Amino acid sequence: MSIAKDHTCINHKDTQEETTPLLEYENGHLIGKHPLSTDVNLLRSAGHEEAPIAKIIRKKCLDCCVGQPSEIRYCVCTSCPLWPYRMGINPFISARCKKSLAQQNFTKAEG
Repeated sequence: MSIAKDHTCINHKDTQEETTPLLEYENGHLIGKHPLSTDVNLLRSAGHEEAPIAKIIRKKCLDCCVGQPSEIRYCVCTSCPLWPYRMGINPFISARCKKSLAQQNFTKAEG
């Protein structure tokens, strides 16, 4: 059973449009199609753009913060799975890059 019945999407108008090609019925419930089984042109025509995932997450955070970019920085919802990515970067990759750069600089300083 879909949880969408009890938990409407923030943009719930989308879930009421039964004619959109991005939705389908499964077991009598309206669900979103799997993105990999959806034609890329349909995704684009629905307004979705190809972008780095961190940038997409940032856009969602901006939506959550009512369009106020400064509020994203001040977000205190640390239990949100998007929280570490809210600044539009992947801090885990960034940390690995910093460590790698530090190791390279240390090696250069020794040599």
